[in-house]
Amino acid sequence: MEGSSKNWGLGFIRKIRWLRYRGGIGRRMRNPDQSSSLVWFVIGIGVVLGSLKYGFGTFHEPGPGFITFFAGTILTFLSLVLFFSSFRDRESRGGLRELWAGLEIGKVFYVILLLVIYTLLLRPVGFLVSTFLLLSFLFRVKAAYRPSTILIMSFLVTAGCYIVFELWLKAQLPKGILERII
Repeated sequence: MEGSSKNWGLGFIRKIRWLRYRGGIGRRMRNPDQSSSLVWFVIGIGVVLGSLKYGFGTFHEPGPGFITFFAGTILTFLSLVLFFSSFRDRESRGGLRELWAGLEIGKVFYVILLLVIYTLLLRPVGFLVSTFLLLSFLFRVKAAYRPSTILIMSFLVTAGCYIVFELWLKAQLPKGILERII
C-alpha cells in the first residue's frame, strides 16, 4: 500500500513536469487583454445577475436594479469586444512593459491621493469648495496651463456641476462650510 502511494506521488510530479514542459501549466498569456477581458466579463455577469434581485422596473418607472443592469450589460459587452479584438493584430501589440513605459507613476499616486483627500473633505468642507480645490490640483497635474486658466476652468466646471446636480436634478450636495451662505 505504501509503495503504491509513493508511485502515485512520483507519477503526479512527473505529470506536472510534463505539462510544464509542454506549456500547459505556468504558461504566460501572450496578450494580457485576453485574461483581463475574461475577468471583466465575469464581473459584468455578476453585476447583471445581482441587479436582477433588486428589480428592473420599467423605462418610465425604473427600479433599483435598472442602472446596474445596464451597467453590467455594457461591461459584459465591452469585455467581449476586447476579448475578440485581442486575437487580431498580435504583432502590433506591445507587451506589458511597453504598456507601462513612459508612465509617470508619481502623478498617478498624486491623483489617487487627491481623490482620497477629496472624499474625506467632501462632507465637512462641502461640494463647492472641495470640488473647486480638487479640480484646481488636478488641472495642475497637466502643468501646461497658467494659474489663471486653472482657476477659471475649475470655477466653470464646479459651477456647471452645481447647476446640473443641485439646481436642475435637485440632488442634495453637501454644503459644508458654505451652509449658511447657500
